[in-house]
Amino acid sequence: MIAGIVVLLLLVLLSGFFSSMEIAYFSLSEIDLIEIEKSSRKNRKIVLGLLKQKEKLLSTILIGNNIVNISAGSFNAFLAQQYGHEFGFSPELAITISAIILTIIILIFGEIIPKTFAIYNNRELGLFFAPVVLGFGIIISPITYFFDKFNQLLNRVLKNKKGKTHKISEKTVINVISKGEEQGVINEREKKLIQNVFLFDEMEVYPIMTPRTSVFALKDSMKLSEVQGILLEKRFSRIPIYKETIDNITGVINLKTIFQDMLNGDQNVELITLAQKPIFVYETLSISALLEQFKTKRTHLAIVVDEFGGMAGLVTLEDVLEELVGEIYDEKDAIDTSIRKTEPNKWLINGKTDIITINKNIEGEILINGDFNTLQGLIMSYLERIPVVGDFLFVNPHRFKVINMERNEITSVLVEYHPEEDDNDEQIVDSDLS
Repeated sequence: MIAGIVVLLLLVLLSGFFSSMEIAYFSLSEIDLIEIEKSSRKNRKIVLGLLKQKEKLLSTILIGNNIVNISAGSFNAFLAQQYGHEFGFSPELAITISAIILTIIILIFGEIIPKTFAIYNNRELGLFFAPVVLGFGIIISPITYFFDKFNQLLNRVLKNKKGKTHKISEKTVINVISKGEEQGVINEREKKLIQNVFLFDEMEVYPIMTPRTSVFALKDSMKLSEVQGILLEKRFSRIPIYKETIDNITGVINLKTIFQDMLNGDQNVELITLAQKPIFVYETLSISALLEQFKTKRTHLAIVVDEFGGMAGLVTLEDVLEELVGEIYDEKDAIDTSIRKTEPNKWLINGKTDIITINKNIEGEILINGDFNTLQGLIMSYLERIPVVGDFLFVNPHRFKVINMERNEITSVLVEYHPEEDDNDEQIVDSDLS
């Protein structure tokens, strides 16, 4: 009887082995497979070979598991029938009781524990037992051949696409990045950089452009002698020029060219003669497409037009790169103070700052639920009027208070984050609460 129990336990262990192998191999992600392929680990070629024929591998594991479980059930019934009378049970009752006990044992030790262990150690188990799985597959290859042919026939009947390949999804990579940050493999800056790359195709020009009201431009008929002082004061590397109105942009002047003409002493030339042909892009163009245009047309500045053809703003190569790597400063730039943290969970923010930039620098997320992209646009959207100093707005989980105005523009807003209200959708609008 003891020998019979030992055999039964061995069958349960084999059941656990096949169950763990199923999870170990089929829970390997695309990233896991790439790392296995690049590693020098023993058995890596066997693992990759097994996974090239996933249907055959699955058949091998399932056939092995079923053989073991059926054998365990049959042998368990045999033992119950042979030795049940020693415990005062009839053969039928002994078989029933032993079947219930065996089911519980297989469920715990042949399924739950092995599969749970395999989830967290899939790569190590897959590599270590690869020769065993390969050898067993060779032994039962006549059986798996039959099932493989049957599976192919079934696929044709169900009209499944042949040769379908699974590519690494964007979501998979982002999840791996987040996991890498949690484990300390990559830092927060690296994580943001990689995530920004994936967001590149989804981001449009409008949120990153310099709006029309902030664009500095010159009349194309102005002479070089008239603009020398202005150019030295502004110190922009490229400036758009226009004819009559700013909606009629006729070119872009490059200060490098301008200064060369200054040195040559030719002061009476008009700016239009020194200008490069401008490129025009729509507000909805993706910044990845914009970057491609900058590359092919060898320029660093584009004029942004709205749906009516009017000049909406301008966008530069620097604006695009800053979406990837963050703010770029050179020696003449003043450090941007459009977002300044004053206390924990409190910031002073310029109203013209875009919501995407704000979300990158404060706690909580400001949702863009309307036709606006800046903090000023958000406040005006909720107030439905020109704001005044003291206006108060609570869009959970943030509280906004207008601190300073210049003409009709908000120059300073106090933004407070209230984490306890993060799941509350309540919105409160009030004014003159200074």
